[in-house]
Amino acid sequence: MLNRRLLRTKAVQALYARKLTADANRLIALDQIEEAFAPDLNSMEFQDRAKLTAMKKQAGVILDELINTGDAKEGEDVPAKVSVVAKSAFLAYQRQTSSDGQKMVRRVLNETETIYDDFIRVLSIFIELSHQARIDRERKYDDPEAPFPKDGGLNSNRVIQVLETDKTLAEEIIRSGINWSNEMNLIRKIYREALRKDEEYTKYCSQVEHTPEEDQLIVQHILRQVLLKHEIPLGYLEQRDLYWTDHNELIRSLAIKTLKTADSSETMQLAPFTKDWEEDSSFVEELYETVVKQNDQYDNYLDDQLKNWELDRIALVDLIILKTALAELINFPGIPVKVTINEYIEIAKRYSTPKSGKFINGVLDVLSVKLAKEGVIRKSGRGLIDNK
Repeated sequence: MLNRRLLRTKAVQALYARKLTADANRLIALDQIEEAFAPDLNSMEFQDRAKLTAMKKQAGVILDELINTGDAKEGEDVPAKVSVVAKSAFLAYQRQTSSDGQKMVRRVLNETETIYDDFIRVLSIFIELSHQARIDRERKYDDPEAPFPKDGGLNSNRVIQVLETDKTLAEEIIRSGINWSNEMNLIRKIYREALRKDEEYTKYCSQVEHTPEEDQLIVQHILRQVLLKHEIPLGYLEQRDLYWTDHNELIRSLAIKTLKTADSSETMQLAPFTKDWEEDSSFVEELYETVVKQNDQYDNYLDDQLKNWELDRIALVDLIILKTALAELINFPGIPVKVTINEYIEIAKRYSTPKSGKFINGVLDVLSVKLAKEGVIRKSGRGLIDNK
């Protein structure tokens, strides 16, 4: 089932993407300023290039002040045109960055929802491989150079038979738009080069009768060692999902839970993706929006804590992780401090530098105590659990 760590990771990814798009939008704004102060080559009037260059630099400075602080200290010597151009570029930057940010949130949430579709896709591969096994076993003439036992096969496996006849799974395959008719070459390749060459499956096919336990064991083995490990199916799944390394553990867990219920049609049940997707998506959105709105305040907290550091020298991912953790510590009173810190330490270990875990731990450990004493962090309910 979908866990909070993955949701926290999605919030961090959305914030990281927003930062990259914001940097790109700043360059676009600077281009806008440069165009505004470019010499008019069609004009018959004298073009003071030195003055235009100076005005361009002034406008660029004002733009960066507006981006960094939301305000700009303009001296009396700043020409009106410089102020107008800088503010116009800043407004365009703001609009585009806000729009891009919302797109990033929707994108990571859409990516999260597709995890369930990929889980259904993996189950559907079992069904397609079963069809290939049936065709293979019905073939009268074998390849003498590559003999393969046909006493048993995936198509006679009780678990797979339950999957094939389950109406809910069939409906989910249709809903997910999964259709293998144009990708049968891939299925055949998985069957020939991955499944038939697997030693455990070969042993399974050399027996006519199998116990329910043996049927369950072989499908679990095929899931773990063939579909999610062999280069052919794995390459296909990775190509479909750019975040496969983030999602594969959840997909495997959902598939295992479902297969364990598929001993009979009466017990078969698709593992639920989440208890409440609306709550999960709101958690990601709130984390994201809080960091964006409180970014300057979080910079102040971190400035005080990292007096011997310059924030621009800290790895961007680490900085975003710290701010997201602060958002959770301050705005989610029901989540214990220790839980939040441990979760973001693990995220840092996986997605940032080798030393990031210790760095995040050290900063959050001290900062959480300080902010709790100041009354900034206030926990209630489950969040009051002793974190020492």
